[in-house]
Amino acid sequence: MDSRQLSMFSESELAKMISPAFSRKKNQAEWNLRVNRLGAVRADLSKDLLLSEEGCPTILPYFGIPEYPLINFKEALSTDNYDYWVHFFIDDVFFEQIWNPKYSERDIEILRRFRGMFTPDFTLDPRLSQWQERFNVFRSRAIGQLVQRKGGIVIPTVGWSFRRSFDYCFCGLSEGGTVAISTNGILNNYVSLRLFKEGVFELERQLRPETIFIYGSKIELRTKARQIWHPNTQIMHLRNQDANDAESALLRSAKRERRRRGRCGRRGFP
Repeated sequence: MDSRQLSMFSESELAKMISPAFSRKKNQAEWNLRVNRLGAVRADLSKDLLLSEEGCPTILPYFGIPEYPLINFKEALSTDNYDYWVHFFIDDVFFEQIWNPKYSERDIEILRRFRGMFTPDFTLDPRLSQWQERFNVFRSRAIGQLVQRKGGIVIPTVGWSFRRSFDYCFCGLSEGGTVAISTNGILNNYVSLRLFKEGVFELERQLRPETIFIYGSKIELRTKARQIWHPNTQIMHLRNQDANDAESALLRSAKRERRRRGRCGRRGFP
């Protein structure tokens, strides 16, 4: 299935290919609960932001690359070692608080102390309407700008869903510099992978980055920009844990078998 074949389907049909349990109505209810719980309208946080012509918070380009190890936002809040780059390539539930009036000022102050950070990777996917996606892009850029204004080093994270999102998912960013993307979740099926590769092509067309930092499983991407890959350490840890658990289970099984044979030998059985 190529790009022309994908264009034959509606967004709702593509959404069901990517997520069979897709339900716009159910997701809207979940979104409303999040808005009420987290205080999505943050006039206090966004009133002094520098905005682009489209009304999106702007982020100054960064032309370097992360030269220190990565740590996710959840772990960053509980460490006193700031020699890390902070990333948000984890489930939204672990960093939604950064938009909450109760925590945002404290969290931004913590983030600026690290060697650098990637902007929050708020979800853009078929379960959301384009207005929810626009809001998530706005939030990501806003947090990045606020950390920059406090002296922190920031690399913008870019994500997209359908082609419609190409109109706003790159907003607030300048040409050149380094951007970050993630392959988390895009290998689930062919449609997700195809849309991801289309987004990478559009990313290069609109922003012409010098470097693309890619977090997650490695796949073939044709880009003019330099590619820097970083594995998903959480998945690697889980895989190693599963392998260790399987090895431990085999050892326990072998030990039980030796004991059984020992008992049988003492009783005179073969």
